[in-house]
Amino acid sequence: MDHLKSLRQLTRNPCLSLTTRGNAAIETVLKILPSPNSILIPEEGGWLTYHSLSAKLGLAFEGVQCHDALIDLADLETKLSRKKYVAFLYHSLGGYCAAEPIQEIYTLCQKYNCLVIMDVAGSIGTSLCDGRYADIIVGSFGKWKPINMGTGGFISCKEKSIFDKVISHLPPFPHPEKLPLLLQKINGLPQRLLFLQKRCQKIIKELPFPILHPQDQGLVAIVPFSTEQEKEIILAYCQKENLEWTVCPRYIRVNREAICIEVKRLTE
Repeated sequence: MDHLKSLRQLTRNPCLSLTTRGNAAIETVLKILPSPNSILIPEEGGWLTYHSLSAKLGLAFEGVQCHDALIDLADLETKLSRKKYVAFLYHSLGGYCAAEPIQEIYTLCQKYNCLVIMDVAGSIGTSLCDGRYADIIVGSFGKWKPINMGTGGFISCKEKSIFDKVISHLPPFPHPEKLPLLLQKINGLPQRLLFLQKRCQKIIKELPFPILHPQDQGLVAIVPFSTEQEKEIILAYCQKENLEWTVCPRYIRVNREAICIEVKRLTE
């Protein structure tokens, strides 16, 4: 089908299947991990269910240090060198703002025989979604994602042996009537990404405060503040521009005081 062919091209992975949700994709992957199943996740900039699904499945997990959602490679290697982790689960666009060093991460994990599970819910359609640097890729088509169908997700794998294990745990995609919409959303992905990135650049130029990782083509604009007055200036700008925002510290963004302008919620 055209939607599967397009997703395979976007992920550079030959083995791919749709899932009911992005969270279902993550849970399925965690279920098939070999024992002993301890995993690494980022200390910030990941997704909410990295913690909850690991706990639900009885997996031990440990955080890798980050700098405003950018993974610390030295800390990653220190933890990998203990040789107790079977997988590293992370989002390749950390906090939707930080472009992770995906090639270096994959090289380190291969060195220590640790699987890489790359979440591309916010980076699909960019160079940060690349199956050459992951063993398993998971993604979501939920509300406010680049492919914003409102439901569904996917899993893709580099190796068929891993994919066969995944498939054995996956129910059929429950919304076949939505597949034409999915293809439409995939075809519109380049235009949507360009629109969101232009809006982020507009914010970067107009706000009188530094924004985290301004060169990384993020889909949100995270603006740290030091005083209540600075916070109010940022919020007044959001109100004037009709932009939605959330307050940090927040695991899925950054663990410091900041306003996250949720650009990815915009529609053209």
